[in-house]
Formats: sequence, structure tokens, C-alpha cells
Amino acid sequence: MSIQQDSTQPIDRQLIRQAMRGKRQSLSDQQQLKHAKAIAKHAMSANFFTRAQTIAIYLANDGEANPVVLAEKSLYRGKQCVLPILHPTKKGFLQFADYRLPRKKNKFGIEEPISREFVKAQQLDLVFMPLVAFDQQGGRLGMGGGFYDRSFEFLRHSTLPKPKLIGLAHSFQQVESLPIEEWDVPMHAIVTEKGLIEF
Repeated sequence: MSIQQDSTQPIDRQLIRQAMRGKRQSLSDQQQLKHAKAIAKHAMSANFFTRAQTIAIYLANDGEANPVVLAEKSLYRGKQCVLPILHPTKKGFLQFADYRLPRKKNKFGIEEPISREFVKAQQLDLVFMPLVAFDQQGGRLGMGGGFYDRSFEFLRHSTLPKPKLIGLAHSFQQVESLPIEEWDVPMHAIVTEKGLIEF
């Protein structure tokens, strides 16, 4: 399934979501695991991974590129891995807690750690983010909730070298160009089963 872009007509974000989610969901468990292993290998060979100590990962949902292998290998190497939690008081924002804690499902049916101790977005070294589609300029299209864009909006005005925002995706999720909004926070790199793309 390909998405053609007419130069006079911007691609509709919902059409991209619909097409890419369908392709993601069509992957077999074996294909997902193969991609997960390749993504972990490429991500762990990057300098940003070697230098990072506190890493945010996510739990794959809806056919997303699965970082489970990356998470286990990161923990084995002594990295601190955390998962996103919907912020209880700042609507639309994320906070983070230890990956290994017991979990419960949030309002979207996605598991998140049960914790009273949290890591703020500014304290992270590296953030692996899910996405629906990405383009050659580092644009990211998410599910539409804006949680990552709000939580890391401070990077648009920051001179700090961290956290690095790294998208994880299947290679077929790349499109030529995405309709980017002013609030979209660009990524530093993308990792797919085929390799690392830095922007």
C-alpha cells in the first residue's frame, strides 16, 4: 500500500494513520520479532545509546515496532529503563516510571507502571518513541494524542543535548513528506529493521 502525494494537495494525516496502522497490524508475530531483534541491534550500535543511562521505552501496541528486545538488552547492560505514564494532573503530558514495576492499564488500555516515584521528561537521556509514519526530514506522525509533542515541547527552546528523541518504526512506515504542524517536535533519528537514519 503506497500513499501518493500530490504537490498541490497535502497528505491527510488521518489517511496516513489508517493506511499505516493496517500495514503494521498485518505483520505476523515472527515478522515482528525479527524486526524487534534488528531494531535492537541497530539502536544499540549508535553513539546515543552508548552514552545514555536513563532510557524511556514504550510497550508496543497496535502493531507498533516492538522495543521489547531493546528493553531487555538495555537492562542487561545496566541502563535504567522507564515507561511513560499519563500525567495525573497535567492533562496530555507524560511522566515516566521504572520499566520493571507492576503495571495496570490506563484509559487507553495500555499498561503503565504503578509507582509513586517518577522521572521527568527533562531527566531522560534517550527516548524511544512509537510512531505511525515518518519522513526524510525527521517528521513524525503519532496516533494524534500529542502526548510526546507536549511532553518534549521544551526541546524546541532548549540548548541542552538531551534527551535525544529516537523513533522506532518498520521501514515501510516511511513516507516522502508529512504535513508537519508547528507543535510537532522533530526527532533526532529513526531506527528501523533496516538500520539507523539520523537527521
